[in-house]
Amino acid sequence: DSGDFLKPLVSLEMLVLRENNIKRIQPALLFLNMRRFHVLDLSRNKVKSICEEDLLSFQGKHFTLLKLSSVTLQDMNEYWLGWEKCGNPFKNMSVSVLDLSGNGFNDNNAKLFFDAITGTKIQSLILSNSHSMGSSSGNNSKDPNKFTFKGLGASGIKIFDLSNSSIFALSYSVFSCLSDLEQITLAESRINKIEKSAFLGMANLLKLNLSKNFLGNIDSNTFQNLEKLEVLDLSYNHIWMLGYESFRGLPNLLNLNLTGNALKHLHAFATLPRLEKLYLGDNKILSVFYLIKISKYLTTLYLEHNILSSLSDLFTILEEFPQIEEIVFRGNELLYCPNERHKVLSQKIQILDLAFAGLEVIWSEGKCLNVFNNLHQLEQLSLSHNLLQSLPKDIFKDLTSLYFLDLSFNSLKYLPNGIFPESLQILNLEYNSIYSVDPNLFSTLSYLSLIKNDFRCDCKLRDFQTWLNQTNVIISHSIEDVICASPEDQYMVPVVRSSIQCEDEEDERNAEKLRLVLFIFCTALITLLTASAIIYVRRRGYIFKLYKKLIGKLVDGKREEPDPDQFLYDVFLCFSSNDIKWVERALLNRLDSQFSEQNTLRCCFEERDFIPGEDNLTNMRNAIQNSHKTLCVVSEHFLKDGWCLETFTLAQCRMLVELKDILVVLVVGNIPQYRLLKYEQLRSYIENRGYLLWPDDSQDLEWFYDQLLHKIRKNTKVKQTNTKVNEGEKNLDAANVQADTAV
Repeated sequence: DSGDFLKPLVSLEMLVLRENNIKRIQPALLFLNMRRFHVLDLSRNKVKSICEEDLLSFQGKHFTLLKLSSVTLQDMNEYWLGWEKCGNPFKNMSVSVLDLSGNGFNDNNAKLFFDAITGTKIQSLILSNSHSMGSSSGNNSKDPNKFTFKGLGASGIKIFDLSNSSIFALSYSVFSCLSDLEQITLAESRINKIEKSAFLGMANLLKLNLSKNFLGNIDSNTFQNLEKLEVLDLSYNHIWMLGYESFRGLPNLLNLNLTGNALKHLHAFATLPRLEKLYLGDNKILSVFYLIKISKYLTTLYLEHNILSSLSDLFTILEEFPQIEEIVFRGNELLYCPNERHKVLSQKIQILDLAFAGLEVIWSEGKCLNVFNNLHQLEQLSLSHNLLQSLPKDIFKDLTSLYFLDLSFNSLKYLPNGIFPESLQILNLEYNSIYSVDPNLFSTLSYLSLIKNDFRCDCKLRDFQTWLNQTNVIISHSIEDVICASPEDQYMVPVVRSSIQCEDEEDERNAEKLRLVLFIFCTALITLLTASAIIYVRRRGYIFKLYKKLIGKLVDGKREEPDPDQFLYDVFLCFSSNDIKWVERALLNRLDSQFSEQNTLRCCFEERDFIPGEDNLTNMRNAIQNSHKTLCVVSEHFLKDGWCLETFTLAQCRMLVELKDILVVLVVGNIPQYRLLKYEQLRSYIENRGYLLWPDDSQDLEWFYDQLLHKIRKNTKVKQTNTKVNEGEKNLDAANVQADTAV
């Protein structure tokens, strides 16, 4: 009983009382004065019953939404003796949407309830989540029949939701009493069978949803008596067989969804003269040869993820359907190309999706390069995930209306000049291998995406760098995400901030003249000092090589080498797996004896030397203990990798326990020191010990490699207090326990 606390709310329109443990609904008479009140939500309460005398205050009202979902109505079952006395709880009321979902209705008590509310005008009825409705519920329940909904015959229901029930079979004329029905949803209802004339009496039905059921076959009688049906959804059933003239009797069908079934052939379809949209994705279709028999007026055709292997199927669609506007062909592995030419009948084609189609296999053989010929109306084209390494010349020449192009997730290395049509506005080049690009290619664009490419930040990229800093094109990601992949000194540096150095020929000639003038007018001493300084700055890398050769001869080529019998490896390289390509080029090729006979170090790293099947911590610990030194390559990826940081901790513990400088740190990617100090595992080392930085100038590489080899080979004692040693031993013990107990 609502009492008087709502009395002042004469303009109340909506009342929500869900989950309030209400056991009886008996509104006060004050609701008679609430002329605007039209929405009531009483869901998730525990109401035993609702009778005519309970809702007297609602009589004469029209509810746009009356929500009585999951209120149990536990007394109103088939054995209740109060049905006759209860009367019609909705007497003299009308409802736009009546929600009775989740109330455990089975066939018997649903019939009794609907008989009780006979005559109540209801536009939309929701009876979803009635898991006891049907013989598949396992409660000795029956499937609904033509008498179940008889009480709703005069209600004028147009929309009926019976999804998530347990119906095994739709019986003869089961919904015949609902002659005004225009839309019915039976999705996820465990339906295995549709009996003959199941839809008898549903002459006004426009939309039928039977998705996510267990239907296995369709024949010519399955959908009889549905002459006005426009939309039929049979997606995600188990349909594998179509009887002859399947879907017969649907002259007005516009939209048919058969996605997610097991169809192989289309020859058994009846003609659907008005069909416009056909969805056949996620099936096992081998050919589209019989599609033309179904309907000549298709505008939308989805064939994604089937077993179509020839581009002739695409050509057939373009030649046979004059109204086609959208074709989705993704996920079909195309291996063959017809030799004959094809014509394009449709002048309305706007969307074509050829992602995941393996076009590189065909195009690399020089075949089917005319696939886009005469598609002047095409506006959107997707070619992502096609393993493309290059784009054939003039492949897009006929796409004069194209404004969206997706080339993401391929292996493109460069883009030919003039490859894109002038109409292009949106271009997706994410996840390719582009190393250089002419910014003039992007002159017509409004939106561009370029992340995850392999830009080579040399002189050829200078124009692109300038364009990137000045362009008005909207980059769909942060401009800092366009990064350099090479050379090594620019690795992971944003292109907009990379140091691209170019020597202009004219500037070089002017410098030579200047040096000549200085030679003439300056003293010998000044000339000598100037020349020496210039030579050192410009050729210090070469000078360092000469210095090393001279020192090598003076000391007779002898150098301190680690004892090969003491350790299995000279150095263990710890780095993020995302940096493997850079590490191989920059370090392993110069250090590891297995990469070059000129190298003398025995290197250990995860991808090659870890024992398969061992847990990661055990592998890391063994690698550290069996190596003379541990080299940690600290990059952005390293700092985000928990295993890398754990390896650093284990190596540092060993250093503190053995009092030997066995840990070498190399920082790459221009990471500032304050960033390193944010990581607790690195802080102590960074504050108290020296570490190596990858050189910004390529001339310093030889000096850097010399310093690195020296640090790896030399044996240096570490001075630590007893407290720190004990702390290191405890940390190492803890790490060993963690490694021994890791799963």
